Amino acid sequence: MPERLAIYRMYKVLVADRIPDSALDLLRSDKKYDIDLKTGLTEPDLVKYIPEYHAIIVRSATKLTSVVIDAAKNLKVIGRAGSGLDNIDTVLAEKRGIAVFNTPGSNSQAVAELTIGLIFCLARNLYPAFGSLENQKWDKSKFLGSEIKGKTLGLIGFGQIGQKVGGMAAGLGMRILVFKKQPLQRSPGYEFEMISIDKLLEKSDFVSLHLPKTEKTYQLIGLNELKKMKPGAYLVNCARGGIVKETDLLMALKNNIIAGAALDVFEKEPPDDYGLINHNKIIATPHIGGSTIESQERVGEDIVKSIMEFLETKYVFI
Repeated sequence: MPERLAIYRMYKVLVADRIPDSALDLLRSDKKYDIDLKTGLTEPDLVKYIPEYHAIIVRSATKLTSVVIDAAKNLKVIGRAGSGLDNIDTVLAEKRGIAVFNTPGSNSQAVAELTIGLIFCLARNLYPAFGSLENQKWDKSKFLGSEIKGKTLGLIGFGQIGQKVGGMAAGLGMRILVFKKQPLQRSPGYEFEMISIDKLLEKSDFVSLHLPKTEKTYQLIGLNELKKMKPGAYLVNCARGGIVKETDLLMALKNNIIAGAALDVFEKEPPDDYGLINHNKIIATPHIGGSTIESQERVGEDIVKSIMEFLETKYVFI
């Protein structure tokens, strides 16, 4: 029998990071939900406020640490509007019987498109070319690029985003190599070759990462891996900060071990040290992979629907 929220007349939901109005309107349209929008909360703030709530919605900014979850006496469900869960102590949440939902597929199109866009930027030197022109210099001869048709793209990780990137790249005439530990459940509909990570690094002109951040993937790409890449190859990371060892990447760029890199994610956001970002072989963006109008609406609405379905299926409203 569903657990009864015996002393509550409605589900109290804390929205701790901004989500689109369309998602908030879904909650507001149902009288069973009492919503509080409180952003920018520190850990002490969360410890103070969270005991009264049945559900909390976060993005990447709010950190649900063990201290916060310990204080969440009435919390039934956590909703992460996005794919990563590294800002949530999921182990403690599971022990406490708190459900955790995220939306791993909702922003996949946006992240895949940014990945392809960054590959174009690297191949054609678009960022330094713009910077030169912005400084009123006409250095046309300095920015000889290369076509991506016929080049090899290595995908480390082949989930929803990796498969979308592969499909777009295949459509542009690229050869696709894939490293994935688990067997593929279904064909993505285009040709690719499954290969070891070492061979992928050796053969690829572009290496793109599409992995979650876990103990096993933390600093997966360090100096040893970068040395296996071609001197003219590029690294792209629109997945999670920390998968690339940033000090090693900077060393590799300074020593011309690889040609360049494009990063949308960093181990610490915002970074304390901008040395890597300021290197002339880096293109960097401030974690905007999922930042499209369409993606934000999907992410917000999908997480709200998951929370509403969970609460209304598992618990009795009185």
